Amino acid sequence: MMNSDMIARVRIAVVSTIGILIAGLVTWRVRTGFSIGDAVLIAALTLPLLIALPRVFAGHRRTYAWLSLAVTPFLIVATTEAVANPAGRVWAALCLMVAFLLFVLLIAYLRVTRGEA
Repeated sequence: MMNSDMIARVRIAVVSTIGILIAGLVTWRVRTGFSIGDAVLIAALTLPLLIALPRVFAGHRRTYAWLSLAVTPFLIVATTEAVANPAGRVWAALCLMVAFLLFVLLIAYLRVTRGEA
């Protein structure tokens, strides 16, 4: 059983990583020439994360569980762009790494809080 300080640190890391992921996605798409398609992509990818934020702050385990599934589209888009678009490869790789970090942190939170369920 972990102490509440460790749980709070993981929760802060998850929220921070969500912010970094959203900022990275927006920066990446704006730098490559922003279009309506990019706006739709950003909205589709970030809406689940933004909807989940209040419950993430509150520490609801179920939200952390389904949020791990909401990271999958980020991984798919970043992997596709890294392979298919040489000009956007660096930004795609950065978003891919941050999305993977978020996934790991979500799973870490679920493991740390397993005994409290």
